[in-house]
Amino acid sequence: MKKNKGRACRQAGFTLMELLIVIGVLGILAAGLLAAIDPFEQLKKARDSNYRSGGIELLQSLQRYYANHGYFPWRAVGTTCTTDNQATLAPTTPVSSLSAAVVTVGSTQGTEIKSCIDDLIADGELKATFSQGLNTTLYLSSWSKTDVRVCFAPESKSVRNDSQTNLHLENDLVAEGCNATQRLAGDCLSCFQ
Repeated sequence: MKKNKGRACRQAGFTLMELLIVIGVLGILAAGLLAAIDPFEQLKKARDSNYRSGGIELLQSLQRYYANHGYFPWRAVGTTCTTDNQATLAPTTPVSSLSAAVVTVGSTQGTEIKSCIDDLIADGELKATFSQGLNTTLYLSSWSKTDVRVCFAPESKSVRNDSQTNLHLENDLVAEGCNATQRLAGDCLSCFQ
């Protein structure tokens, strides 16, 4: 049996340099993956999905209320809903149209049409837990006796650039159109009617 006198026997395993190179490569791959996924954008998409569900739920409850009563809650005689200028209506004056009533859902602050939302809940058209987990502002507009629209301001880039995001808020009115500057600033509204 021959012995190698000048060489030290190498034991099985990795050197420190090899381990550092592998860790560095894995770090670069992980950073690239995070940049591609963008977790903050994914969170914004999830919130937008929640807002969309809440807006559609409110719209459908208003449509069911209309089907049962023949009018929207703000058109009822004796309503205490307020208009877009936040002036309380006289108890015998129904609102003929709503240009942009603001519903701050999930907030402890009062809303412009809180009594109308309460009417929907009392009528069984909207769940009492509607506002739980939904912390956004919904914009409600009605321009005739039979038309209603519910909008929200999306947070994610993909929903901002969606074809349904084609309106904007202008002087407390939901207005047609949404240009590139408004989209970039997040001033456009995604609406359902």
